[in-house]
Amino acid sequence: MKTYHAFFLKNLFTFLIPMLVPILILGTMSTVIIKRYVTEEINHNTTNMLKQTKENIELIFKQLDSLNIHFMGNSIEFANLKSLMLKPSLELDDYKVLATIKNLIDAPAMAMPYIDSVYVYLNNDKNRILSTTSGGLIDLNEFYDKAWFDSYIRHQHSDDLVWTENRTIKKYNFENSAVELISLYRKLSRDQGDGLIVLNIDAKYIENHLSNLSTLQDQTLLILGPNGDVMFKNKKLPYFDHLIFKDLVSDGRPFYETNLNGQPFIVSKLNSDKYGWTYLSIAPKTSLYEVPDGLNLTSQLLLMFSFLFGSGLTYYLTRKNYRDVKTIVTILESAENSKPLPALPSRVKDVYSYIIHSILKNFIEQNYLSIQLSERKYKAQAMELIALQSQLNPHFLYNTLETINWKIASLTGKPGNLNKMVENLADILRYSLEGHNKPVILQKEIAYTLSYIDIQKVRYHDKFDVVWEYEEHVNKYNVPKLILQPLIENCIYHGIKVKEGTYRIKIKIWQTEEMLHLAVIDNGIGIDKERLDQIKYELKQDIGETDHIGLYNTHKRLKLLYGESFGIIIRSKYGWGTAVYLTIPI
Repeated sequence: MKTYHAFFLKNLFTFLIPMLVPILILGTMSTVIIKRYVTEEINHNTTNMLKQTKENIELIFKQLDSLNIHFMGNSIEFANLKSLMLKPSLELDDYKVLATIKNLIDAPAMAMPYIDSVYVYLNNDKNRILSTTSGGLIDLNEFYDKAWFDSYIRHQHSDDLVWTENRTIKKYNFENSAVELISLYRKLSRDQGDGLIVLNIDAKYIENHLSNLSTLQDQTLLILGPNGDVMFKNKKLPYFDHLIFKDLVSDGRPFYETNLNGQPFIVSKLNSDKYGWTYLSIAPKTSLYEVPDGLNLTSQLLLMFSFLFGSGLTYYLTRKNYRDVKTIVTILESAENSKPLPALPSRVKDVYSYIIHSILKNFIEQNYLSIQLSERKYKAQAMELIALQSQLNPHFLYNTLETINWKIASLTGKPGNLNKMVENLADILRYSLEGHNKPVILQKEIAYTLSYIDIQKVRYHDKFDVVWEYEEHVNKYNVPKLILQPLIENCIYHGIKVKEGTYRIKIKIWQTEEMLHLAVIDNGIGIDKERLDQIKYELKQDIGETDHIGLYNTHKRLKLLYGESFGIIIRSKYGWGTAVYLTIPI
């Protein structure tokens, strides 16, 4: 029973953990990332919407500034209107002057659908006003809208130059419904005796504009006055009936989460310094985070399903594996006690039936396997003897070179070029023997390549120069051993013998991303096009017999080490020189 439980726990961790961990990590990361992205997008989009709304509405109210500038900048019209309001009765010429002035305030009221009316009041003892809704001057006592005058009286002695109010008026007594207005007051000057201009804006027009904005689900847009009263809104406020907006206005944060009526909401704010208004966006958090919350729920359901599915699969596999293991143990006990073995399985279905099949087959073929084992031991001993013999020859050559070097020094009495050549050759031989075919760092490869170049310089009496071009940081990368020597040998052999003058070899090494590039470039005689095509063909067709053994061996080694896509690239022009390029992954 303990074995059964051990199998169950092993299979549980084998199947269930790899299944649950990625789902848990992916679900958590996706939820966090999407929530962060949604928050940033909500903040960005809502702020832009509030800025655009603020600019559009303040652009509407700039009409009042234009009227004020006109009256205050035109002292004649201002004086004419003042005198008309003070006259007991108007004459024909007075009506003409009045018509000109009235056209000034009628034009924006008629052109702009959001302007309900415009009032101009200059302080006069007859309480006359000029309104776009009347034919001319009208006595305030006979006018249907008198509440604005009370507001003017309250602010007459204050320092407020501009203020706003939301009002409801009835233009006619027989009307059942009232008109909702936003009145924008502006004194003609800070002098208490001048008067003011009143711009009445149709609140429904502004609210329709807000309603047509592309908002999120259940998102409410509000424009609040300085006292926190709602001036405009894009929809009804069913869940804000008892909400005190002063708290939202006084909060200094532009974007935050708060609880309203027991529900979480996301609040975005933008303040208007000119009118003291606050542009406000309020949206339920649940509707904004519907996608990440849904993803989180999906991840939890997927985790639960994976756990149940994995547990069921683990139980099934545990029963099956335990039964197969018992069968294997029974076979081993039968073989140990020399009891008859069962027949081979008819077919191999899984790893356990494969083990059973293999055990029975191994017992049946025991004698044959014993013979094979003896034969393999004999072959292994022979291969070991050959390997030891192959190691003897290079070491014999190395020791012989050391003896020659010592003999030369004893005959000449001092080290010379010949000693240097022998030492370099011994270094190269030692370098080729150590570490078998393991890669070496580029710095070491360059050092032993320099030893080879020194030998060739003595041989050819400094007929050629070698230029190195690389940055120090590439020295740390691994390259195949003796990768440069065959290419330099090829340059010398096919260049120095046939070209007069100084011969130059340039070795360039550079790195790009995950590749190390090497190039050996010479200014030798070059290769004619026909011969170059033949060399490329021999390299491509994997032809071993070629005059360019160094190029072929290097090309073959790169393909064996790194794959068929690697190898050398040859470019040459007869009379100009040859360049060999190779690439090594790092």
